[in-house]
Amino acid sequence: MLPTPPSTHTSRSSSPGPGHAGAEATDAPDTSNHAKKKKKKKAKKSAKGKDAAKGTGEQDQDRDRPPVLCISRNKHWRYISSYHGPWLQLPLELLESLLLLNLDPATLHAADTRLPPLPPNNISVPPQRQRDRGFASLGEYSPPDSPRTTFTALPPPPSPFPPPRPGKATPPPIDPGVFRSVTHIRRLIDEAAELSVRASSGLSAAALGSMRGGPGMNGSAWATAQSLGLNPLGDSGNGRNVAMSAMRVHRLRALAVQKLAAAYKADEIASSVMVMQGGSVFDDIAERVLKVDPNDVDARYVHFFHEKIPSRQLAESTSTQVLDELIAENPHRLEFFRTRGIVHCFRDEYVQAAKDFTHALKEARALRKARSAHMNGNLGDKQRGKGAKKKKGKAGGSKTNGQAPPNGTSASAGGTDAADGPDSESVMLHPSVLPDAPEPIEPQCLFLRAAAYLQHAVFLIEDAIFKLEGIRKVPSVDGAEMRLCYVENGRYGGVEIGNPDGPLGNPHGAKLQAYRAVLAEPAFREHILTLVKKSMRDHRQFLSHFDTLEGAPGYADADIAQRTEYAFLLSESLRPGSQSSPPPVPDAPPMFTTYHPLLVESHFSILIGHLMLGDFPGLLPAFSRTAALVDGLEGYPVFLPPRSMAQAEFVEVLERLAKGWRNGIQPHSLSRANSKQLAIEAPSPLSPKAKAVHRIPTPPTPEMDAFGASGSSSRSFGVNGSSSSSCAAAMHPCSSSSAYDMPSASASSSSDDESREGLVEALDAARILLAPVAKRQREKAERAAAEKAGAGVSAKNNGGGGGNSSAKKPLNINIPLHGPRVEIVLAWMAAVFLCELDGVA
Repeated sequence: MLPTPPSTHTSRSSSPGPGHAGAEATDAPDTSNHAKKKKKKKAKKSAKGKDAAKGTGEQDQDRDRPPVLCISRNKHWRYISSYHGPWLQLPLELLESLLLLNLDPATLHAADTRLPPLPPNNISVPPQRQRDRGFASLGEYSPPDSPRTTFTALPPPPSPFPPPRPGKATPPPIDPGVFRSVTHIRRLIDEAAELSVRASSGLSAAALGSMRGGPGMNGSAWATAQSLGLNPLGDSGNGRNVAMSAMRVHRLRALAVQKLAAAYKADEIASSVMVMQGGSVFDDIAERVLKVDPNDVDARYVHFFHEKIPSRQLAESTSTQVLDELIAENPHRLEFFRTRGIVHCFRDEYVQAAKDFTHALKEARALRKARSAHMNGNLGDKQRGKGAKKKKGKAGGSKTNGQAPPNGTSASAGGTDAADGPDSESVMLHPSVLPDAPEPIEPQCLFLRAAAYLQHAVFLIEDAIFKLEGIRKVPSVDGAEMRLCYVENGRYGGVEIGNPDGPLGNPHGAKLQAYRAVLAEPAFREHILTLVKKSMRDHRQFLSHFDTLEGAPGYADADIAQRTEYAFLLSESLRPGSQSSPPPVPDAPPMFTTYHPLLVESHFSILIGHLMLGDFPGLLPAFSRTAALVDGLEGYPVFLPPRSMAQAEFVEVLERLAKGWRNGIQPHSLSRANSKQLAIEAPSPLSPKAKAVHRIPTPPTPEMDAFGASGSSSRSFGVNGSSSSSCAAAMHPCSSSSAYDMPSASASSSSDDESREGLVEALDAARILLAPVAKRQREKAERAAAEKAGAGVSAKNNGGGGGNSSAKKPLNINIPLHGPRVEIVLAWMAAVFLCELDGVA
């Protein structure tokens, strides 16, 4: 077909001549039609221009918005910081050897019968640590000519472990359940990493092994993952270079996903920590498997953890649809219920979360009982088959068939609950290392349900406060959480910081009255207290899985205030990054507890529960014991010390109360200023040990004192009575005359007298709790003032050259280690309990 010639109509119509007038007149209707068409076309162009302008404006707005960081979902999991430690990098063979040592009851017994010291070596020995626990307490057993490390050069601890009670076994240093889990997870994820590298690079197992044996690789698939598909060391001929088929690659990835799913089922928190060590090795492996097989259960479960979502927006970006489908297809997999319960907690659906945790816990206990019954049944069948006639004789009298003997322990027949000690003596096995021990999912669900109950109570309080303030909780762009101390445009202004009248201001003010009308409403208050009690119950059941060896109480001659101060100094010295020396070790052996990564979080969650219940008398002994217990915790060389959010929040609450509650820092009944008039039980004089504790220097980092004090303690024997308070158990009533002027409708009734006495007792306990905190704050203020005065004098003497001294001052970076729960707990306490204590002050 020939091309159409170009039309000349446009050129003629654009410059018409006089001879074309008739043609113009004749073509007038057509011209009008063309004009209409052109107008329509222009209208379309203008609409397109508006759309383009609108699109340009939207693009400009998108450019103005901050970029959204998308990370995998498993990086949002709580308590990840509690699972960090050398187990992530230790050789797997060494980790398995440590597991066997942990299960052997003779490990700790060997620490009591130490070998003579070996000849001194030439390496520098680190300074002696007074509180080495667990594996760090073992002595030097390597030959003299063997290479030495810092771990083998550790000196023996100054005191042995407390002996177990008669008839009881010595608990292992680290919980066997979590130790087995992290060892199993290491093996699974290392193998999955190797499979993922092979699938991505096309290398055979032999070729990958040759690369792993090269310098700098340390035999790890993680190091070789950096060369995905490349072999910078050159192929040594041990493998093939033939490209893998697509089906082979898919099978490798499917096998890697299967191992990852098994790791997440064992412990999703520890697995998330381990997967994060691998960088991008596992980023899209589950997604690739799902493209081939969309119904793969393991791939769907792993992809749920590895899916990219906006950072700090897990609740808005996560639904339970995938987990609902997995549970419907696999109702026997209790791990899916556990994961769905965690997601419900992120979405503030705490009732559903508690149901999932309860179901998993109930089924796990039923499985354990059935397994134990099956094992006992098989053992009974063997016994009946071997010697049924000896059942009533003397030879068969020692067989208990699982029944508890008079000493209170259950020793199975045949001596299976005992092992040989270092001197060939019989050493009892702890129940946690036996085959019928609870699976790790039981303590996991107990802890998670306890945390859900406590967070549910906090959520209800926060929601009620937001409604009272007339504001709406809107997630911020950067994912930061809204705090009640920074409430803008609220009806009452939220929680106050540093107000001497309390966190809610004047006791007779409108804010406190409004908060009290909502939070102290009987039905609401009972609901909150019930949730807190349930949380404390589950935390205690969780802690009951880990035995504790307790020696004689240290500083037995000290009163509760002195023990609280000692605990405060102890916890302050043990906090991460502290440069202060610990208090002198008591003559009695220290407290030793089986280590678990969530142990510190659980203990301090119980202390927060005491605060929310207003149980100041019960808080003091729990606070003191927690400090001693945390001192005995040691997860090395498997785990690092955990960073507990509950620990930081508990101490931050004490810091806020000491700064912002005048009645809470008045002299208490055991303070020196009024001990003669007020103390029913005269305080004992300072012992040499207590004086040594009193001489411990103040640590130099003031911002972190709250985190350090989290070990649970308080300083009260050194309080001079000017501003003190603490959490004491059943303290004596305060001598304030206003304690008897509390308004009451029936002041003459015995119930009101008992209530008033209880409030006086609680107020005195609260003052003992806050006493060391207030004293430390005064010391910080005095030290800061002295440093400021010294800097001014030096600047004046140097004639303006004092800038060098100020430049040498270390930079203080105050990073809050607590969440918004601090302000919520303060508002609850101020509205429900502190106002009642103010009435008897």
